[in-house]
Amino acid sequence: MTTASTPPSPASWPPAPAAAPTPPGRRLDLPIIGAEYPQLLRTPRSRWWHPLLSAGFVLGSVLVLLAVLTLPMMLALVSEVGWDVFASADPADLARVEEALFSAPMMLLNNLMLAAFIGVALLAVAVCHPVAARFVHSVQGRIRWRWLLRAHLVLLPLFLVYVLGTWALDGAPTAPRAEDWVWLVAMGLVLTPLQAAGEEYLFRGWLLLAIGSWFRRPLPAILIAAAVSAVTFSLAHGSFDPWILLDLSVFAVAAVLLTWRTGGLEAAVALHVVNNVVVIVFGTLAGTVNESFVDVETTGSPLGTAVSAAVIALSTALLLWQARRAGIARTVPVSVGARP
Repeated sequence: MTTASTPPSPASWPPAPAAAPTPPGRRLDLPIIGAEYPQLLRTPRSRWWHPLLSAGFVLGSVLVLLAVLTLPMMLALVSEVGWDVFASADPADLARVEEALFSAPMMLLNNLMLAAFIGVALLAVAVCHPVAARFVHSVQGRIRWRWLLRAHLVLLPLFLVYVLGTWALDGAPTAPRAEDWVWLVAMGLVLTPLQAAGEEYLFRGWLLLAIGSWFRRPLPAILIAAAVSAVTFSLAHGSFDPWILLDLSVFAVAAVLLTWRTGGLEAAVALHVVNNVVVIVFGTLAGTVNESFVDVETTGSPLGTAVSAAVIALSTALLLWQARRAGIARTVPVSVGARP
């Protein structure tokens, strides 16, 4: 005769599974799940005055950088040409000053100042906005390195053809290389990417995020940020030639579009880096690097602007196509963001 076994006591049952840890989406310094890049800073904790505060922070930081680097730049310039040249009206002396502006020490200081804009943009968000500064990089709160590398590789052949083709059509002009051309090439490969990234983090990253925090929908933020970015980015280069301003404005608008549609700064940074590195390195080797920079005396032409705009448009289309193929996130993922 069998008897029913005694049921185990409640204490002998397996323990209940531990409660799931609080998801990262509960943290208060995260953007809202599903938010697009322009609205990463728009959270329940954001206030209308945050962008104004960060604008003051950015302006003050840029002024500090200029003040800190002005003296070293002056000393570097004087070491190249001497004090007497500044009081001379001789065209030859003026040409020496202009050439010294593109010397290795001057280029080093200029690149360091522009590269520091990366820190300015990150600090402005960290200090003045309620969202973690790492989201300046992308909607995933980090630099997507594989996508950044892929974007560079996609653009490099196009810009090599563009720069070499333009040079050949212009008659393949060459001039004696600068004495410090090796240093200039090295800086073009090492520091120019940081300089280009600095401009993108400030003129596209911080600017787009700050303006976007004022709007419920991304489209008004995109339109206003594109206009403001085009104006400020163009004027910051110093030339008031209409064709140069239009050329730079096209670049700025394309960079804003790429940042929005790819959910981060990587594509815009790649576009800026490849353009600058190819132009500067090739110009240094050909001895025509001075003509590669935009300054107050730079002028453009309708044809040059049209060709440049076409290359930028093609680059933008290629990057957007590659972003779709790679499945690049455009909005804040559930695993990263906060629930509304």
